[in-house]
Amino acid sequence: MLIKNGFLIDPATKKSGNYDIRIKNGIITEIGNTLSPAPNEQVTDAAGLTVAPGLIDTHIHFRDPGFTYKENIHTGSQAAAAGGFTSVICMANTSPVVDNTETLTDILERAKDEKIHVYQAASVSHKLRGEEMTDMEALKTAGACGFTDDGIPLKNAAFLYEAMEKSKQLNVPISLHEEDPSFIKNNGVNHGAVSEQLGIYGSPSIAEESLVARDCMIALHSGADVVMQHISSGRSVDIIRHFKSLGANIHTEATPHHFTLTDEAVLTYGTLAKMNPPLRSEADRQAIIAGLADGTIDIRNRPCPAQQRRKRTLHHCRSKRNHRFGNITGARDHFSCTQRASVTYAASRKNDDQSRQTVSFRRRKNRKGRSCRPRDLRSRSKMDS
Repeated sequence: MLIKNGFLIDPATKKSGNYDIRIKNGIITEIGNTLSPAPNEQVTDAAGLTVAPGLIDTHIHFRDPGFTYKENIHTGSQAAAAGGFTSVICMANTSPVVDNTETLTDILERAKDEKIHVYQAASVSHKLRGEEMTDMEALKTAGACGFTDDGIPLKNAAFLYEAMEKSKQLNVPISLHEEDPSFIKNNGVNHGAVSEQLGIYGSPSIAEESLVARDCMIALHSGADVVMQHISSGRSVDIIRHFKSLGANIHTEATPHHFTLTDEAVLTYGTLAKMNPPLRSEADRQAIIAGLADGTIDIRNRPCPAQQRRKRTLHHCRSKRNHRFGNITGARDHFSCTQRASVTYAASRKNDDQSRQTVSFRRRKNRKGRSCRPRDLRSRSKMDS
Protein backbone atom coordinates (compact mmCIF):
# COMPACT_ATOMS: atom_id res chain seq x y z
CA MET A 1 0.00 0.00 0.00
CA LEU A 2 1.13 3.54 -0.81
CA ILE A 3 -0.42 6.44 1.12
CA LYS A 4 0.13 9.63 -0.87
CA ASN A 5 -0.28 13.36 -0.15
CA GLY A 6 -1.08 13.00 3.54
CA PHE A 7 0.13 15.32 6.28
CA LEU A 8 2.41 13.16 8.41
CA ILE A 9 2.83 13.69 12.15
CA ASP A 10 5.40 11.32 13.67
CA PRO A 11 6.39 12.18 17.27
CA ALA A 12 9.05 9.46 17.34
CA THR A 13 11.11 11.01 14.55
CA LYS A 14 9.87 14.60 15.00
CA LYS A 15 8.78 14.46 11.36
CA SER A 16 5.90 16.70 10.33
CA GLY A 17 4.78 17.68 6.84
CA ASN A 18 3.44 16.33 3.56
CA TYR A 19 4.88 12.89 2.87
CA ASP A 20 4.13 9.67 1.02
CA ILE A 21 4.27 6.43 2.99
CA ARG A 22 4.80 2.90 1.68
CA ILE A 23 3.57 -0.06 3.75
CA LYS A 24 4.42 -3.71 3.13
CA ASN A 25 2.99 -6.54 5.20
CA GLY A 26 1.83 -4.08 7.84
CA ILE A 27 5.28 -2.47 8.14
CA ILE A 28 6.19 1.06 7.05
CA THR A 29 9.12 0.52 4.69
CA GLU A 30 9.59 3.93 3.09
CA ILE A 31 8.72 7.57 3.69
CA GLY A 32 9.36 10.21 1.04
CA ASN A 33 8.03 13.29 -0.68
CA THR A 34 7.31 11.88 -4.14
CA LEU A 35 7.11 8.10 -4.00
CA SER A 36 5.89 6.40 -7.17
CA PRO A 37 3.48 3.46 -6.96
CA ALA A 38 4.84 0.02 -7.78
CA PRO A 39 3.00 -2.19 -10.28
CA ASN A 40 -0.36 -3.35 -8.85
CA GLU A 41 0.28 -1.45 -5.61
CA GLN A 42 -2.80 -0.14 -3.81
CA VAL A 43 -2.71 3.66 -3.61
CA THR A 44 -4.64 5.70 -1.04
CA ASP A 45 -4.93 9.43 -1.67
CA ALA A 46 -4.69 11.07 1.77
CA ALA A 47 -4.85 14.67 0.56
CA GLY A 48 -6.39 16.80 3.30
CA LEU A 49 -5.89 14.02 5.85
CA THR A 50 -3.51 13.57 8.75
CA VAL A 51 -1.43 10.39 8.86
CA ALA A 52 -0.16 9.58 12.34
CA PRO A 53 0.72 6.71 14.66
CA GLY A 54 -2.31 5.30 16.44
CA LEU A 55 -3.35 7.50 19.34
CA ILE A 56 -3.53 6.17 22.90
CA ASP A 57 -6.35 7.32 25.17
CA THR A 58 -5.32 6.82 28.79
CA HIS A 59 -8.64 7.86 30.37
CA ILE A 60 -11.87 6.56 28.87
CA HIS A 61 -15.22 5.21 30.02
CA PHE A 62 -16.83 2.37 28.10
CA ARG A 63 -19.31 2.04 31.02
CA ASP A 64 -19.19 -1.73 30.70
CA PRO A 65 -20.32 -3.56 32.81
CA GLY A 66 -23.29 -1.90 34.43
CA PHE A 67 -24.00 1.22 32.37
CA THR A 68 -24.22 -0.12 28.83
CA TYR A 69 -27.18 2.12 28.03
CA LYS A 70 -24.46 4.79 27.75
CA GLU A 71 -21.73 2.77 26.02
CA ASN A 72 -20.21 -0.70 25.89
CA ILE A 73 -16.90 -2.24 24.97
CA HIS A 74 -17.86 -2.81 21.34
CA THR A 75 -19.43 0.57 20.57
CA GLY A 76 -16.70 2.36 22.47
CA SER A 77 -14.01 0.49 20.56
CA GLN A 78 -15.66 1.35 17.27
CA ALA A 79 -15.80 5.02 18.23
CA ALA A 80 -12.17 4.98 19.30
CA ALA A 81 -11.04 3.36 16.05
CA ALA A 82 -13.03 5.87 14.01
CA GLY A 83 -11.18 8.67 15.81
CA GLY A 84 -7.73 7.21 15.23
CA PHE A 85 -7.27 5.66 18.69
CA THR A 86 -5.69 2.22 18.56
CA SER A 87 -5.21 1.75 22.32
CA VAL A 88 -7.42 2.83 25.22
CA ILE A 89 -7.41 2.48 29.01
CA CYS A 90 -10.81 2.03 30.64
CA MET A 91 -11.53 3.45 34.08
CA ALA A 92 -12.66 1.21 36.94
CA ASN A 93 -15.89 2.95 38.05
CA THR A 94 -18.23 0.41 36.47
CA SER A 95 -20.90 -1.70 38.15
CA PRO A 96 -19.64 -3.96 39.54
CA VAL A 97 -16.49 -1.96 40.20
CA VAL A 98 -13.30 -3.42 38.76
CA ASP A 99 -12.02 -4.28 42.23
CA ASN A 100 -11.79 -8.05 41.72
CA THR A 101 -10.11 -10.37 39.25
CA GLU A 102 -13.40 -11.88 38.04
CA THR A 103 -14.75 -8.57 36.74
CA LEU A 104 -11.37 -7.62 35.32
CA THR A 105 -10.95 -10.93 33.51
CA ASP A 106 -14.46 -10.72 32.04
CA ILE A 107 -13.76 -7.28 30.58
CA LEU A 108 -10.39 -8.24 29.14
CA GLU A 109 -11.74 -11.45 27.61
CA ARG A 110 -14.58 -9.62 25.86
CA ALA A 111 -12.18 -6.90 24.72
CA LYS A 112 -10.09 -9.47 22.83
CA ASP A 113 -12.75 -9.49 20.11
CA GLU A 114 -12.22 -5.80 19.34
CA LYS A 115 -9.93 -4.40 16.65
CA ILE A 116 -8.15 -2.00 19.01
CA HIS A 117 -6.13 -2.62 22.17
CA VAL A 118 -8.43 -2.28 25.19
CA TYR A 119 -6.63 -2.06 28.55
CA GLN A 120 -8.36 -1.94 31.91
CA ALA A 121 -7.43 -0.12 35.12
CA ALA A 122 -8.57 -1.56 38.44
CA SER A 123 -9.76 0.41 41.45
CA VAL A 124 -7.51 1.37 44.33
CA SER A 125 -10.17 0.67 46.95
CA HIS A 126 -13.01 -1.82 47.27
CA LYS A 127 -16.27 -0.38 45.92
CA LEU A 128 -14.49 2.99 45.48
CA ARG A 129 -14.99 3.76 49.16
CA GLY A 130 -11.38 4.72 49.89
CA GLU A 131 -11.22 2.47 52.93
CA GLU A 132 -10.04 -1.04 52.07
CA MET A 133 -7.34 -1.55 49.49
CA THR A 134 -7.90 -3.97 46.65
CA ASP A 135 -5.56 -6.89 46.06
CA MET A 136 -3.41 -4.84 43.74
CA GLU A 137 -0.90 -7.60 43.16
CA ALA A 138 -3.56 -10.11 42.09
CA LEU A 139 -5.22 -7.53 39.86
CA LYS A 140 -1.90 -6.63 38.24
CA THR A 141 -1.24 -10.33 37.60
CA ALA A 142 -4.73 -10.67 36.07
CA GLY A 143 -4.01 -7.85 33.63
CA ALA A 144 -4.73 -4.49 35.28
CA CYS A 145 -2.54 -1.83 33.71
CA GLY A 146 -2.90 0.63 36.60
CA PHE A 147 -5.11 1.69 39.48
CA THR A 148 -7.63 4.49 39.97
CA ASP A 149 -10.77 5.37 41.91
CA ASP A 150 -11.57 7.77 39.07
CA GLY A 151 -14.41 10.12 39.89
CA ILE A 152 -13.90 9.88 43.64
CA PRO A 153 -10.99 11.47 45.53
CA LEU A 154 -8.93 9.40 47.95
CA LYS A 155 -9.31 11.54 51.06
CA ASN A 156 -7.26 9.40 53.46
CA ALA A 157 -3.64 10.48 52.94
CA ALA A 158 -2.12 7.50 54.76
CA PHE A 159 -4.24 5.10 52.69
CA LEU A 160 -3.10 6.83 49.49
CA TYR A 161 0.55 6.71 50.56
CA GLU A 162 0.26 2.96 51.08
CA ALA A 163 -1.42 2.58 47.69
CA MET A 164 1.29 4.61 45.98
CA GLU A 165 4.00 2.50 47.61
CA LYS A 166 2.27 -0.64 46.36
CA SER A 167 1.86 0.73 42.83
CA LYS A 168 5.55 1.67 42.86
CA GLN A 169 6.40 -1.89 43.88
CA LEU A 170 4.24 -3.27 41.06
CA ASN A 171 5.62 -0.73 38.56
CA VAL A 172 2.20 0.50 37.45
CA PRO A 173 0.70 4.01 37.57
CA ILE A 174 -1.92 5.29 39.97
CA SER A 175 -4.36 7.92 38.66
CA LEU A 176 -6.09 10.43 40.93
CA HIS A 177 -9.25 12.53 40.88
CA GLU A 178 -8.17 15.72 42.65
CA GLU A 179 -11.22 17.35 44.20
CA ASP A 180 -11.91 17.80 47.91
CA PRO A 181 -15.72 17.93 48.26
CA SER A 182 -15.54 19.66 51.65
CA PHE A 183 -14.74 22.96 49.89
CA ILE A 184 -17.58 22.68 47.36
CA LYS A 185 -21.06 24.05 47.86
CA ASN A 186 -22.32 23.98 44.26
CA ASN A 187 -20.60 21.63 41.87
CA GLY A 188 -19.96 22.38 38.21
CA VAL A 189 -19.42 26.17 38.36
CA ASN A 190 -16.22 27.92 39.47
CA HIS A 191 -16.38 30.03 42.61
CA GLY A 192 -15.80 33.59 41.41
CA ALA A 193 -17.39 36.52 39.65
CA VAL A 194 -19.61 34.34 37.48
CA SER A 195 -20.93 32.24 40.37
CA GLU A 196 -21.61 35.42 42.34
CA GLN A 197 -23.52 36.81 39.36
CA LEU A 198 -25.57 33.61 39.36
CA GLY A 199 -26.18 33.85 43.09
CA ILE A 200 -24.37 30.65 44.06
CA TYR A 201 -21.08 29.88 45.80
CA GLY A 202 -19.80 27.31 43.34
CA SER A 203 -16.68 25.17 43.44
CA PRO A 204 -13.47 27.00 44.47
CA SER A 205 -10.12 26.10 42.98
CA ILE A 206 -8.74 25.24 46.42
CA ALA A 207 -10.83 22.07 46.28
CA GLU A 208 -8.45 20.89 43.57
CA GLU A 209 -5.27 22.65 44.66
CA SER A 210 -5.30 21.27 48.21
CA LEU A 211 -5.34 17.66 47.03
CA VAL A 212 -2.87 18.33 44.23
CA ALA A 213 -0.38 19.77 46.74
CA ARG A 214 -0.88 16.89 49.18
CA ASP A 215 -0.64 14.20 46.53
CA CYS A 216 2.40 15.74 44.85
CA MET A 217 4.20 15.50 48.18
CA ILE A 218 3.08 11.89 48.64
CA ALA A 219 4.19 11.11 45.08
CA LEU A 220 7.60 12.62 45.77
CA HIS A 221 8.08 10.54 48.92
CA SER A 222 6.69 7.30 47.52
CA GLY A 223 8.38 7.47 44.12
CA ALA A 224 5.18 6.23 42.48
CA ASP A 225 4.18 6.95 38.89
CA VAL A 226 1.21 9.27 39.49
CA VAL A 227 -1.34 10.79 37.10
CA MET A 228 -3.22 13.96 38.12
CA GLN A 229 -6.51 13.86 36.27
CA HIS A 230 -8.08 16.80 34.36
CA ILE A 231 -6.36 19.74 36.07
CA SER A 232 -8.26 23.05 35.89
CA SER A 233 -6.42 25.51 38.16
CA GLY A 234 -3.37 27.61 37.36
CA ARG A 235 -2.09 27.12 40.90
CA SER A 236 -2.33 23.37 40.39
CA VAL A 237 -0.10 23.74 37.34
CA ASP A 238 2.43 25.71 39.40
CA ILE A 239 2.40 23.12 42.18
CA ILE A 240 2.89 20.22 39.78
CA ARG A 241 5.66 22.05 37.93
CA HIS A 242 7.49 22.60 41.22
CA PHE A 243 7.23 18.99 42.37
CA LYS A 244 8.28 17.66 38.99
CA SER A 245 11.40 19.83 39.29
CA LEU A 246 12.05 18.13 42.64
CA GLY A 247 11.93 14.72 40.97
CA ALA A 248 8.34 13.60 41.51
CA ASN A 249 7.19 11.21 38.77
CA ILE A 250 3.94 13.01 37.91
CA HIS A 251 1.91 13.10 34.70
CA THR A 252 -0.89 15.60 34.27
CA GLU A 253 -4.08 15.72 32.22
CA ALA A 254 -5.85 18.78 30.85
CA THR A 255 -8.97 18.96 28.71
CA PRO A 256 -9.57 21.13 25.63
CA HIS A 257 -12.38 22.84 27.56
CA HIS A 258 -10.02 24.13 30.19
CA PHE A 259 -7.57 25.68 27.75
CA THR A 260 -10.18 27.10 25.37
CA LEU A 261 -13.04 28.25 27.62
CA THR A 262 -13.50 30.11 30.91
CA ASP A 263 -16.30 30.17 33.47
CA GLU A 264 -17.89 32.98 31.49
CA ALA A 265 -19.10 30.27 29.11
CA VAL A 266 -21.70 29.42 31.77
CA LEU A 267 -23.36 32.78 31.09
CA THR A 268 -23.65 31.86 27.41
CA TYR A 269 -24.30 28.11 27.47
CA GLY A 270 -25.94 27.73 30.87
CA THR A 271 -25.88 24.22 32.28
CA LEU A 272 -24.19 22.94 29.12
CA ALA A 273 -21.01 24.56 30.47
CA LYS A 274 -21.24 22.91 33.91
CA MET A 275 -18.56 20.27 34.47
CA ASN A 276 -16.22 18.72 37.01
CA PRO A 277 -13.79 20.27 37.53
CA PRO A 278 -15.46 23.51 36.42
CA LEU A 279 -14.25 25.97 33.84
CA ARG A 280 -12.23 28.58 35.67
CA SER A 281 -10.81 32.06 35.06
CA GLU A 282 -8.86 33.45 32.12
CA ALA A 283 -5.72 33.40 34.29
CA ASP A 284 -6.25 29.68 34.91
CA ARG A 285 -6.77 29.06 31.21
CA GLN A 286 -3.55 30.81 30.32
CA ALA A 287 -1.67 28.89 33.02
CA ILE A 288 -2.88 25.59 31.57
CA ILE A 289 -1.72 26.65 28.11
CA ALA A 290 1.68 27.52 29.60
CA GLY A 291 1.75 24.11 31.30
CA LEU A 292 1.07 22.39 28.00
CA ALA A 293 3.78 24.42 26.30
CA ASP A 294 6.51 23.62 28.83
CA GLY A 295 5.56 19.96 29.37
CA THR A 296 4.18 20.30 32.89
CA ILE A 297 0.91 19.01 31.45
CA ASP A 298 1.71 16.05 29.23
CA ILE A 299 -1.71 14.47 28.60
CA ARG A 300 -4.67 16.07 26.86
CA ASN A 301 -8.03 14.44 27.46
CA ARG A 302 -11.78 14.69 27.04
CA PRO A 303 -13.69 13.18 29.94
CA CYS A 304 -17.39 12.56 29.69
CA PRO A 305 -20.41 14.77 30.38
CA ALA A 306 -21.21 15.59 33.98
CA GLN A 307 -24.92 15.12 33.48
CA GLN A 308 -24.45 11.53 32.36
CA ARG A 309 -23.94 10.60 36.00
CA ARG A 310 -27.13 12.33 37.09
CA LYS A 311 -29.51 12.00 34.14
CA ARG A 312 -30.39 9.22 31.77
CA THR A 313 -32.22 11.50 29.37
CA LEU A 314 -29.16 11.72 27.15
CA HIS A 315 -28.21 8.06 27.27
CA HIS A 316 -28.76 7.63 23.54
CA CYS A 317 -26.07 10.22 22.73
CA ARG A 318 -23.23 7.75 23.05
CA SER A 319 -19.58 8.64 23.00
CA LYS A 320 -19.26 7.78 19.33
CA ARG A 321 -20.64 11.28 18.69
CA ASN A 322 -17.13 12.55 19.39
CA HIS A 323 -15.65 10.59 16.50
CA ARG A 324 -18.26 10.78 13.76
CA PHE A 325 -17.04 14.13 12.49
CA GLY A 326 -14.25 14.53 9.97
CA ASN A 327 -11.53 15.62 12.38
CA ILE A 328 -10.04 14.84 15.75
CA THR A 329 -10.57 18.20 17.45
CA GLY A 330 -11.77 17.69 21.01
CA ALA A 331 -10.75 14.08 21.16
CA ARG A 332 -8.16 12.97 23.66
CA ASP A 333 -4.74 12.50 22.19
CA HIS A 334 -2.19 11.22 24.66
CA PHE A 335 0.88 9.21 23.71
CA SER A 336 1.56 7.91 20.21
CA CYS A 337 1.52 4.19 19.49
CA THR A 338 4.19 3.11 17.01
CA GLN A 339 2.70 -0.34 16.48
CA ARG A 340 -0.13 0.79 14.24
CA ALA A 341 -0.78 3.65 11.84
CA SER A 342 -4.10 5.35 11.23
CA VAL A 343 -5.44 7.92 8.80
CA THR A 344 -7.78 10.57 10.17
CA TYR A 345 -9.10 13.86 8.90
CA ALA A 346 -7.01 16.85 9.86
CA ALA A 347 -8.43 19.21 12.46
CA SER A 348 -10.55 21.85 10.78
CA ARG A 349 -10.34 24.56 13.45
CA LYS A 350 -8.32 27.59 12.46
CA ASN A 351 -7.27 28.19 16.03
CA ASP A 352 -7.95 27.09 19.58
CA ASP A 353 -8.84 30.43 21.07
CA GLN A 354 -11.93 31.03 23.16
CA SER A 355 -15.07 31.20 21.06
CA ARG A 356 -18.71 32.12 21.49
CA GLN A 357 -19.62 30.18 18.36
CA THR A 358 -21.55 26.96 18.75
CA VAL A 359 -20.88 23.89 16.66
CA SER A 360 -23.25 22.68 13.97
CA PHE A 361 -24.41 19.12 14.59
CA ARG A 362 -26.39 16.62 12.59
CA ARG A 363 -29.48 15.57 14.47
CA ARG A 364 -30.19 11.89 14.82
CA LYS A 365 -32.95 9.82 16.35
CA ASN A 366 -32.88 8.04 19.64
CA ARG A 367 -34.35 4.63 20.31
CA LYS A 368 -37.85 6.06 20.54
CA GLY A 369 -37.51 8.02 17.31
CA ARG A 370 -37.15 11.37 19.04
CA SER A 371 -34.66 13.95 17.95
CA CYS A 372 -31.44 13.93 19.95
CA ARG A 373 -29.65 17.26 20.19
CA PRO A 374 -26.03 16.64 21.18
CA ARG A 375 -24.24 19.16 23.29
CA ASP A 376 -23.07 22.25 21.45
CA LEU A 377 -20.02 23.29 23.40
CA ARG A 378 -17.23 24.07 21.00
CA SER A 379 -15.15 21.10 22.13
CA ARG A 380 -18.21 18.86 21.60
CA SER A 381 -18.47 17.64 25.14
CA LYS A 382 -18.82 18.61 28.73
CA MET A 383 -16.88 16.76 31.31
CA ASP A 384 -16.99 14.89 34.51
CA SER A 385 -14.62 12.45 36.00
